[in-house]
Amino acid sequence: MSADGRSAIVVIAMLGNPFSPAYARAREAASAGSADALAHSSMNVALYGDAASAWTLAERRVSPAERSGGSLAIGASSMRWEGDRLVVDIDERTTPFTFRRPLRGRIVVHPEAASRLEMVIDEHGLHRWWPVAPLARIEVDLQEPRVRFSGHGYHDANAGAVPLEATFEDWSWSRARSAAGDAALVTYDVACSSGATRSLAFRVKKSGDVEDLAGTERSPLGRTFWGLPRHARVDGGAPMRVVRSLENGPFYARALVETRLGGERVVAMHEQLAAHRLRRAWVRFCTKHKMRIDG
Repeated sequence: MSADGRSAIVVIAMLGNPFSPAYARAREAASAGSADALAHSSMNVALYGDAASAWTLAERRVSPAERSGGSLAIGASSMRWEGDRLVVDIDERTTPFTFRRPLRGRIVVHPEAASRLEMVIDEHGLHRWWPVAPLARIEVDLQEPRVRFSGHGYHDANAGAVPLEATFEDWSWSRARSAAGDAALVTYDVACSSGATRSLAFRVKKSGDVEDLAGTERSPLGRTFWGLPRHARVDGGAPMRVVRSLENGPFYARALVETRLGGERVVAMHEQLAAHRLRRAWVRFCTKHKMRIDG
C-alpha cells in the first residue's frame, strides 16, 4: 500500500494455482488424486490505483531449476531474497484481454518485523500459514505502466497437502498497520467443511513480539455483487465500512475496510475466500476467462 493510500499492489506466487480449472482437471484425472503442481504455476499481480490498474494471471510450468530455497522464477517473472530484502521482478502481460498490455517493473520488500509463527489452520494439519513479514516497507517501481510509490507492506505464505475446496468452506483474512507504524494487526478466520472453525487475531511488534488481540469478534461485512457473504474479525461492536472494493469475483473478494482493531481505528486490507464455490462448474467456467495458460 502506498503511503498516501491511493495505490496498492498484490503479488502472489503460486506453485500449483489453487484456482486453476486446468489444475483441477489434472488432479481429477491423476491416480490417487495427485497431479504435478509445478505444471500449473502462476505469478498473479494485481495493481490498483488512480493512475493505473492492471491484472495478470498466466499459468506456466516451473522446472526444478527455476526454484530454490531463496529464489523462484515463473516465466519471465521472479522473486528472490537478497540479504534481508525480498526483490520481485515482474515481466508479464495483462489478462484476460486480447490486447495483453505489458506489466513490468520491480517491487522491493524490506521486512521490519520478522515472525517465527507457523500455524496449522485446519483440524487435520493439512494446511499451514506463515506470516513471514507482517510489517514491512515497500518500494514499487514499474516501467509499464509507469507507476512509482513507496509505503508499507506484508509478506506471508500458505501451503496445503490437499485442495482448498477439499477442506474449507470459507476463510477471511485481514492485515492493518498500527497508527504509530510500529506493529501489524493480523486476523485469520477459517470455517472447515466439517464444521470446525479456527480464529486468530494478534499484534506483531517490530521487536517480533506477538500479542493476542482480546475482545475481537467476527462481524458481517455484507455481500458482494456475486452474493458472496463477507465477514471480518474486529473489536467487539466496532463498525465497519468498505473504503474501496478491489476484487469482486464469484469466489473471492478483496477490499480496504475501515474499522477498529486492537483499540485503534485502522484501514485494513481484507480478503474473503469462499472455497466451497471452487467445487462448482460455473465458477470454474468464470475463472478460466480471468487467466491464460502459456504452457
